Amino acid sequence: MSQRIHHGPVSDPAAALAAVASAMGRLGVAVDERPGLLAAVARALREHQPGGWITVGVDGNAALTVTVGGGGGPDRTATAALPADDGAARDDAGRGDDACGGETGLLDLIIDQHDTLGWHRQELEQTNQGVLALHAELAETTERLRHASDLQRRLLSAERAAHAAAEASRARLAFLAHAGATLAESLDHEQILTRLHAIVVPRYASAMIVWLVREPSVLSPFPDGDERPPPLVEKAFASGRAQHATRLPGGEEVVPGVDTTLDQQQILAIPLVSRGSTIGVLAAEPPSDSFTTEDVAIFTELARLTAAATDNALRYEHERGVAQLLQRAMLTDLPADGRLQFTARYLPAEAGLNVGGDWYDAFERPDGDIIAAVGDVTGHGLQAAALMGQLRTTLRAFAIDADGPGEVLTRMHRLLSHLQPDDLATAVLAQVHHDGILRWANAGHPPPLLRAPDGTVTVLEGHDFLLGMPLEGAALEEFTVRPEPGSIVLFYTDGLIERRGVPLGDGIDRLARAFGRARGELDAMADSVLAEMLRDSAREDDTCLLMFRRASP
Repeated sequence: MSQRIHHGPVSDPAAALAAVASAMGRLGVAVDERPGLLAAVARALREHQPGGWITVGVDGNAALTVTVGGGGGPDRTATAALPADDGAARDDAGRGDDACGGETGLLDLIIDQHDTLGWHRQELEQTNQGVLALHAELAETTERLRHASDLQRRLLSAERAAHAAAEASRARLAFLAHAGATLAESLDHEQILTRLHAIVVPRYASAMIVWLVREPSVLSPFPDGDERPPPLVEKAFASGRAQHATRLPGGEEVVPGVDTTLDQQQILAIPLVSRGSTIGVLAAEPPSDSFTTEDVAIFTELARLTAAATDNALRYEHERGVAQLLQRAMLTDLPADGRLQFTARYLPAEAGLNVGGDWYDAFERPDGDIIAAVGDVTGHGLQAAALMGQLRTTLRAFAIDADGPGEVLTRMHRLLSHLQPDDLATAVLAQVHHDGILRWANAGHPPPLLRAPDGTVTVLEGHDFLLGMPLEGAALEEFTVRPEPGSIVLFYTDGLIERRGVPLGDGIDRLARAFGRARGELDAMADSVLAEMLRDSAREDDTCLLMFRRASP
């Protein structure tokens, strides 16, 4: 059942709206619905003015109904739900019908205000949506930044790890380069192994022993001792493979060629292999928990360097020993003739490979003349010692009946040039007659010195080409001098006078002064000359000295 609250023309829209507002207030229409209903009624009133009408009532559905019609337009109805209450409120709503008044401009104002509120509401909703979208974008950006930060941290960590690995690799390579240079500096195997121990212990190993093959299949420790090699060392020697015993579980093979086993006694044993032969085993114990894969690789390379250096030293020491033995065996016994007194000294080199080339000889010919000679073969080692022996034998064969020193050295030069054209030698040869005349020839050798009885020293000039030079048909010149009785002649090799960076002439002058200052018998004079001349020498070459004196009448 419907109840009419208000009905009248729309000639006074303000009064009509006031009636609607009053009815909504009395009937308890929800506050949030009132603006919308007023706006709808205001639009309808504007459409039906003038000549229209408005009816306000309550329909059977308990809703406030406002209908605007007439004025040439279709009827417009707007409704608003009412709260459940008694009919008294609705009766009250029917009163006050005539309390409205106002102007048409109020209608437009209400409509504008409602439209403005709607626009602001729409803007607010759009703003809220924009804020929500911004929050979502910020959240997404924050997440991307977090992922980027995590990636940057991972990349930085990886870069630091790579840098640390590169530094570790550089340090390992620097160590191996230093070790290789240090081990290659010496040709003494004991010095090599001592240096090896110094650069390894305690930084890279807590203990280290090198086991060398002194006898076939027998390992002896360095430094020397009586202990037997551990089983792992014997296994490495027998198998030719590195053995690694560790407390830490790991794979069966740490690096290629290395067998790994679990054992409470941690040790790394690596065979020393050179030229296809195993010459020993390097055994080391770790400085901390266990050797790492990198440590095993370092020691494997270190063992290779040690094997090469030690093998070279052992071979050199063997060759040097043979050469010295050969050379000493070929040094002659000096003549004991009363006319001439002889003394000689031979000192092998103490550094490097320079051994085996220097020699001296002195003997009496069948006619009574005395032959004295000193020579030096280019090159060093066993081959030089063998060539020295051949030249010494050749000199004796030629000098036994030759006309003089010039002829002897010329024939030696031709023989050497023909049979061994790649070799060269120097020599000074003297022949002393029974009347005291000294004839000599010099094939590229340092000049002899002659000391008179008053101590004056003269250099016996007269110098020719080396033996073996490619000078076909050339002959050496011969020189003659008659020393005073009591005079002393000094032959020597370049090891006595040569120094790095010092002209050879300065060395000869220095020797002449030392020779002139020497006192005593020939042996004492020889020792004095050697002591003064060799006190600043590195002894990188052999030194040979032959001194003889013509007896006073």
